[in-house]
Amino acid sequence: MQRFFGVFTAALLIMFSGVSIFAQEQDSHRVVLLGDFLPAGSAAPFIRDSGLSYIFSGVRPILSTSDVAFVNLETPLSERGDPRKGKIYTFRAPPSAASDMFKEGIRVVSLANNHILDYGYDALDDTFSNLRTAGIAWTGAGSDSTSAQNPAVVRAPSGDLAFLAFSNTLPKDYWAGKNRPGTLFGSPATTKKAVSAALSTGPVIVSFHWGQELMTEPKEYQVELAHLAIDYGASLVVGHHPHVTQPIEIYRGRPIIYSLGNFSFGSYSKNATVGILALAIITPEGRCERLEIYPLLVDNIRVAFQPVIIKGLAGEKIFDLLTAAIPPEAAEVNWDGDRGIILPH
Repeated sequence: MQRFFGVFTAALLIMFSGVSIFAQEQDSHRVVLLGDFLPAGSAAPFIRDSGLSYIFSGVRPILSTSDVAFVNLETPLSERGDPRKGKIYTFRAPPSAASDMFKEGIRVVSLANNHILDYGYDALDDTFSNLRTAGIAWTGAGSDSTSAQNPAVVRAPSGDLAFLAFSNTLPKDYWAGKNRPGTLFGSPATTKKAVSAALSTGPVIVSFHWGQELMTEPKEYQVELAHLAIDYGASLVVGHHPHVTQPIEIYRGRPIIYSLGNFSFGSYSKNATVGILALAIITPEGRCERLEIYPLLVDNIRVAFQPVIIKGLAGEKIFDLLTAAIPPEAAEVNWDGDRGIILPH
């Protein structure tokens, strides 16, 4: 009977909040962090032929050991709406992608990006509904600027874990307003407010959609916002949007991955060829005690939208570049053959 009520309560949380799920019981959270994900565009024929599971085959062993996997979903999930006029690239993925992502271990998505409103407000509303039905939590977008600040909360016996996402990319009218649906703009004031509020639920992971496409170094404002988020309590900060990787920093003992690069993005690019899968081990008190970095080959000309882990010397070279600026006093940094390991001090 007690087991029944536990499952029943979990179902109610998903049904009515749209932002709460349960993780496995353990002492620390095992969180997989993935980059930009677009299961549409040029990837659509591959998904139609082989299913969405095709994309995840190379990383499934890691996802299967995690409590929660988080990804930047760079498309609405809907069959409604019209493409935004005047926008060069617009994307839309089928509603079935939500349940397919859940099967692969995706439990939280960021909707704070420059494509989530490509097909208008109805498609955004459908995205909320389809994610809720699939059991996937979301953050970074809402029916107005207030609801867009709601964190996605993982509720586990060992403690709660919250996710926040902000979009600092154009179009500006994709940003939510007082009476307008959209994404959460990451101003310093909003970042402070949202992170401070989310801390009441447990450790907070913050995602920013920021920077410039194909830029390999963070802009000054990215550094300032990342430091601000940690100053106000974030356990870890990750970035999206550049489509290429950017350096990893340890600030006040907490990691910042300025850009994860692409996970699987539905376009062909000779420039966006390497991404990162990160596995963070976060204590209930909010300390990221271990960060594992898995470089990914995401050159779709070679891997056809199916990311492959880069191991050995090639992976080590990528890891060394990403961690070159981390001083020994900030963290222990090592490569163990198939992954990089960062142990913040």
